[in-house]
Amino acid sequence: MRVVLYNDTTLINKHFGPQFVVQSAREQMAKCGMELIGSLHRDALPDDNRALLAQADLVIVNGEGSLHHGRCRHLVDIANEYPAALINCVYQENEPNEALSKFLVVTARETRSANHLKECGARDVKVVPDLMFGSSLLHRWKRGAPTLDIGMTDNVVDRESGHPPFTPDAVDYLRWLSQYRRIVCGRYHAAVACCVLGIPFSCWPSNTWKIEGMLDDMRLPDLCFASKEDAVQNCPSQMNAASQQKIGNYVSTATAKIEQLFDQLCNRTLHV
Repeated sequence: MRVVLYNDTTLINKHFGPQFVVQSAREQMAKCGMELIGSLHRDALPDDNRALLAQADLVIVNGEGSLHHGRCRHLVDIANEYPAALINCVYQENEPNEALSKFLVVTARETRSANHLKECGARDVKVVPDLMFGSSLLHRWKRGAPTLDIGMTDNVVDRESGHPPFTPDAVDYLRWLSQYRRIVCGRYHAAVACCVLGIPFSCWPSNTWKIEGMLDDMRLPDLCFASKEDAVQNCPSQMNAASQQKIGNYVSTATAKIEQLFDQLCNRTLHV
């Protein structure tokens, strides 16, 4: 099966999160025997890339953080013209779009987005956590003993608040995280990394509901606070046993759901 990955988020910037997301996607494609024939960045338009898109048996749209407040509608409209799957997305405050009903597969990263996708016209929407949870590179990382108490990331709406996500090598970001006993996360993918690595964390909201939505699905909404200051004040020194179990269950089932998703995408009967 020949595949084009649309909205390859590593092509525009060097955020550590997208590096893990795309690494995970490529890994899953390889396991399934998919041939990735090309990647397009978020702002690439179909009219400029028809020669590539026409060769694909499936266009996989990586929604990630791009589909909110009416942005990047062309990533949804692609289903009007090509066999396509929409995966790994936040979906918030968008208008109804008939193209959503034409996707062969639709998944959201959290339940809030799944419900909004249905409101906007998608038919069968499944919740599959962020592809970063499936990264073998992340799962293999050995954290080591932390030497500092509390670290703070920045936030897309407050870029001066803490450590930025930009790095040419995502592993460097894991090194930064690993030196702290606990992390205050204004970045969604920093919270994902903390979940996998077992680092206690708190959060404050980003520019979408993606952080709150993930923590709702984890049944740990109290880890997200209204402000950066509240998140700092309430960042736990260690997770209690109940919270550890909820996070552990979420991480293990996330990996299984990601593998099941790509098995489904590989099923050629979808594309007859």
